[in-house]
Amino acid sequence: MATRTKEHTNSVLANLSSHGMEKKELPHHNELRRASVLVPLFERPIQQQEQSSSNLHVLFTQRPQKMKSHGGEVCFPGGKQDAEDNGCDVTTALREAHEEVGLNPDHVQQIARMEAIESKHSLCVTPIVGLIQPPSAAEPSQLTLNEHEVEAAFAVPLEYFTITENLASIQKIKYGANGEFLMRTYLFDDPESGRQFRIWGLTAHVVHEVAQLAFSR
Repeated sequence: MATRTKEHTNSVLANLSSHGMEKKELPHHNELRRASVLVPLFERPIQQQEQSSSNLHVLFTQRPQKMKSHGGEVCFPGGKQDAEDNGCDVTTALREAHEEVGLNPDHVQQIARMEAIESKHSLCVTPIVGLIQPPSAAEPSQLTLNEHEVEAAFAVPLEYFTITENLASIQKIKYGANGEFLMRTYLFDDPESGRQFRIWGLTAHVVHEVAQLAFSR
């Protein structure tokens, strides 16, 4: 069983790696302010109750309720690009992850760069997928949360986001001048904290795209 799980995980990581680390942007993205998020993946033993054949999990954070911007929302570690990042989207994602949850950049193996997304605040957001080694470095209980930016951290099996039945809702909305966007919402019951987390918006879109690519769905 352990051998089959490891082979499956290697296959999933190979699918993600094949997406490459080159920029994937539209021409007008160059005119926008830049931001990056880290999509942290790490391996965990598969629990009997999980709807998954892979041991890859994805780490999320929740912003403090009192924050003026996106208070209480679930997101990935990340934020706006600073001058010290020298225009590098990967550097931004790694710096923000270290500032928000104490994740050491040396523990992040860069796997893939997903398509850049224009946020509702006109930011060009670049998702960077990273594999955390050792896996214990990404365990929520082992993180050092910046209480000013992060209220909670939790992990979800990546394959969870390929299962249609896990969608709480899906809605087609207008996006930009001519685009459309599928707004997905997941309500995840975290067995560790006993809390339910609402994963939606840009975060749900990114993790759905990562999961579809990873499992060739």
